Amino acid sequence: MYKSQINNEVIQMCLTLRSLFLIALILMLGVTFQSVGLAAILFQDDFEDDTMGKEPKKWKFDPDAEVNNIGKIDKDPVDPTNQVFTGYGGYLADKGAIYKDFVLEYDWMFMKDDQNNSLGFRVVDQKKAHYQLSRRSGAQDWKIYQFNGAWNEIVSKAWPTDVETWYSVQLICEGPLFTVKAKKKDDPTLFKDIGKPLLKIKDDTHEKGFISTSYWGPIDNVIIAEHENDILAVQTSNKLSTIWGKLKTGQ
Repeated sequence: MYKSQINNEVIQMCLTLRSLFLIALILMLGVTFQSVGLAAILFQDDFEDDTMGKEPKKWKFDPDAEVNNIGKIDKDPVDPTNQVFTGYGGYLADKGAIYKDFVLEYDWMFMKDDQNNSLGFRVVDQKKAHYQLSRRSGAQDWKIYQFNGAWNEIVSKAWPTDVETWYSVQLICEGPLFTVKAKKKDDPTLFKDIGKPLLKIKDDTHEKGFISTSYWGPIDNVIIAEHENDILAVQTSNKLSTIWGKLKTGQ
């Protein structure tokens, strides 16, 4: 009888603790979703709503780009359950929206060591004026180019990369200041906690323009926001939602 009473008390205590945890989680979700509602997310695409083998719906093909390959939605080379965008030339994010100051984060994979991989930003004109962030052939040189009728390398640094490995990249544009950070995707370190950027440079040649793929991919999980904290709020919300879903299903 005494043992049964203790067991009942333990069960009741566990249920009470679970209830308190759920209440706390609900409050956290409420605060987080409120902050997400205020977060200035300008564009987001994980390509999961696109049709396999077709072009992505949220991007606009630009025939004037340096490389004008027709890209497609394909299976992630390391996770066939995931969809990515690959094989592309120039595609404009958000159908050609103009961006001035922004934070861009995306996942990037390099399929060959001897192949350049690039992304354009503040693209005024693909043939005349833009910037390009590039991981160069040779698998280690990262550069930002300023194009104004001729290519001008404005900053460069060696950071070796592996093929068929996902990397997460962050590009912050604030006025004339460009800051790039990168890490392996499975590295849990937040970008804001990475002290030393991969690339950092000031250049005021181009003030605003498109964000454009250049070549080759694949890329995934593209998000553009006004501030870094806006992206962090969305990521926190997604994690809490996952926890909530598992609790509801008893996982």
